[in-house]
Amino acid sequence: MKNIILICIAFSTLVGAKSMAEERLISVTSFAEKSVDPNMVSLNIEVWSKAANAKQAQGLNAGEFLKVKKILDSFKVKKEDVQTENYSLNPEYVYNQKTQQNTLAGFRALQTLRVTLRKTEDLGSFLDATVTSATKNESGVNVNTILWDTDKRPQLEVAALGDAVRNGRQKADELAKAANVTIKRVAGISHGASSSLPVPMMRGGLMKTMAYEASSAPTEAMPGQVRVRVDVTAQYEIQ
Repeated sequence: MKNIILICIAFSTLVGAKSMAEERLISVTSFAEKSVDPNMVSLNIEVWSKAANAKQAQGLNAGEFLKVKKILDSFKVKKEDVQTENYSLNPEYVYNQKTQQNTLAGFRALQTLRVTLRKTEDLGSFLDATVTSATKNESGVNVNTILWDTDKRPQLEVAALGDAVRNGRQKADELAKAANVTIKRVAGISHGASSSLPVPMMRGGLMKTMAYEASSAPTEAMPGQVRVRVDVTAQYEIQ
């Protein structure tokens, strides 16, 4: 019986010693950022139309879409960089004050496209060519959002990750020196990446007006930079 008790006590002591050793850690957080000029831009394009009946609205929308397609071809936009995200055809109603009822006013067709340009320098001229005037208020093309990005994101994340880990180790070394302890090994490490993208929003969409058409100045766009941030959390065993 004494042998069993002694074994239990010895085992408990070993477990306690191991737990204490595991608690001798330095934990640090660090980050690093990398910036690069964007080399691609994504646009949300709306092709819209409205008419007295559904067939007319569809026909007008198809005509506007063909114009957009020709522009995409002229800018050599690849098929894989064009995606239809939504298509809708809905009735529109107006409220009649006299009858106090909704009256059918017509139909509206809307097609939303996501287009990616690989030549960012073409954005201004692409907008000038794509966005149409709506003098008859029957159909047109609007650009709602512009999103700058880069296809170098994986390389940026790897570069930022290395810097973040080195920054964390430098912090841990300073803490260990101040605490008069020695770092033995890395006990654990984790990381996460995030990005900061320049996203100019255009309220109500970009749509040509008569005053816009009268101006000879081309559209200019400022891309800014794409920033990638990597955060690292690391634990170092000390002695």
